[in-house]
Amino acid sequence: MPASLAETARRFALASCLLCLTTAAAMAADSPGTPEAMTVRVDATNVAQKILQVTEHIPAAPGPLRLRFPRWLPGFHGPYGDVSQIAGLQIRAADQRLAWQRDPGDPFTFVVTVPAGAGAVDLAYQSIAPPASQPYRAPRAQQVIGLQWHAVMLYPEGRPAAEISVLPSVKLPADWQQGSALRATSTQPPSDGWLAFEAVSLETLVDSPLYAGRHYRRVELDPAGTPWPATLHLFADRPDRLQASDAQLDAHRALVRQGTALFGARPWRHYDLLIAIGESLGDTALEHHESSENVYDTDYFKDWPSAARRRDDVAHEFVHAWNGKYRRPADLWAPDFNTPSQDSLLWVYEGMTQYYGLVLAARSGLVSPELVRHHFGREAAFLRDLPGRSWRSLQDTTNDPALGGAGSRPWYDWQRGWDYYDESALMIWLDADTLIREATRGRRSLDDFARSFIGAANGERGPRLYVFDDVVAAMNAVHPHDWKAFFRERLDRTDATAPLDGLTRAGWRLTESDKRSEMDLAALDPEKPTLRLGPSLGLGIAKDGKIRYVSWGGPAFEAGMSEGEQIVAVAMQAYSVERIEAAITANKDGQRPVSLLVKRDDDYRVVTLDVRTGLRYPALARIDGQRDWLAEILAAK
Repeated sequence: MPASLAETARRFALASCLLCLTTAAAMAADSPGTPEAMTVRVDATNVAQKILQVTEHIPAAPGPLRLRFPRWLPGFHGPYGDVSQIAGLQIRAADQRLAWQRDPGDPFTFVVTVPAGAGAVDLAYQSIAPPASQPYRAPRAQQVIGLQWHAVMLYPEGRPAAEISVLPSVKLPADWQQGSALRATSTQPPSDGWLAFEAVSLETLVDSPLYAGRHYRRVELDPAGTPWPATLHLFADRPDRLQASDAQLDAHRALVRQGTALFGARPWRHYDLLIAIGESLGDTALEHHESSENVYDTDYFKDWPSAARRRDDVAHEFVHAWNGKYRRPADLWAPDFNTPSQDSLLWVYEGMTQYYGLVLAARSGLVSPELVRHHFGREAAFLRDLPGRSWRSLQDTTNDPALGGAGSRPWYDWQRGWDYYDESALMIWLDADTLIREATRGRRSLDDFARSFIGAANGERGPRLYVFDDVVAAMNAVHPHDWKAFFRERLDRTDATAPLDGLTRAGWRLTESDKRSEMDLAALDPEKPTLRLGPSLGLGIAKDGKIRYVSWGGPAFEAGMSEGEQIVAVAMQAYSVERIEAAITANKDGQRPVSLLVKRDDDYRVVTLDVRTGLRYPALARIDGQRDWLAEILAAK
């Protein structure tokens, strides 16, 4: 629940005061040549074993010194730093090796005593590649690596990250190229292999990942000479994955234009979109102020018209440059990377970004309006009767990042997870957008709120902090309404039936079809599709028959089925999409219940489901005679 108005005002005033101090410090720390800068050097040439060799030089006065490994990471919204990645730590000063120990109450803090006469400590250690299960991990592979600086960093306790100046450098394999929001100190290739970057604050460094690879393509997204430019950096495990048509690259250029048109200004000095493509690289989508990182384990440019392949994620992370990085919730701001933050406004930070990520993806041509409409329809069907809504509010789901687990839940529709993304996009922001458009007969929209609330200026990095009441006031300035009650009702309600007013007002209604559209399997990834039979069997099934999810309380749940099992056969014939669909259709009269041969570990059993609904695929249908606001929302500006 939000703080009282008095407490909110107090927190905002305090945060604003801190912001004034840290902004000035950040400007000084980001100036090259700042004295007393610490140095971080990362040797990334051992790509075969995925091991980074790290050395640091940290100015320090004699006496106790506490060195911290980042735990609370910007963009992760929770304690996702993994200190176990560090190995072989040695600390030296004044030509002697120093003994260190962890703080017993905080394993992310290393305690060492700096000897008399020493003015700094030198650290050496390895950063081991994180496990595949770690969320938002950067790739470390033979052909592509991503360097997230929070994973190769110990920093001194006691000073805000914005006040600590850092001189970073990296050594890459021969003939590799890199992309980053960091700027190199020289345009000439380094003779010793070490690429040095200009001094930045620790805050900026952690917010500026570096990607590098053997197969690389750079695409300027603005005409030459454009101030505050944007650049696309493409990395791949094979050179053919970098091949893109002019239209595909133009969609990324259009994304920059559409984002600028929506928000009115570019709050960065330069912006670098980092995209890595290749098998075994993992899946990552993470925002930063002057860059973004998106990793795809399939061909990003393939099946462009029919498959989104999560390309809306690129637009989502780009929107964060404005909403989340430049304009940031006050309780999500912290002076360093080990101070816990709060997530009460993630329905704005992530929810509105999810909405505009989809909108800008359509406006730019990264995905088609039909694919975005399909996404809204599928999410509306999932959320319409979500059982977990009966006990857990949308507001409470904003606590999930602090709970860990990256939103993974074995019974997601009952436990709920990171619903502040799509539920907020559909049931708050689309609802608000259509409400404003309808009430003003199209003269105003949520776009007006986005532009005025963000209030960005070209080249200004912020952050500018806000609280709940600021959102309400900015909405009322666009269109007078009881926005406080509007937001709180949608955030705090516990009701299994979700309102779909936004879709209805947009000119569309949720319906069902017994015919599966091509987008039902291809919308995300044709190579790894999920057959969604939630409304009929209560199952989501992967291409190989593996069960991806079981709907709480659905027919499969009542039959004892669970995630991770595999459907081997349908009516004793090998599993296929067509056979399970035919079996569901054949039992409409109850004469031929669906018979599934299911494998769990080494055991097999037959599961019989007497489902008589037939196939029920969610779809959106136009409401006759009603204005199609959704088409206008998704149209390029």
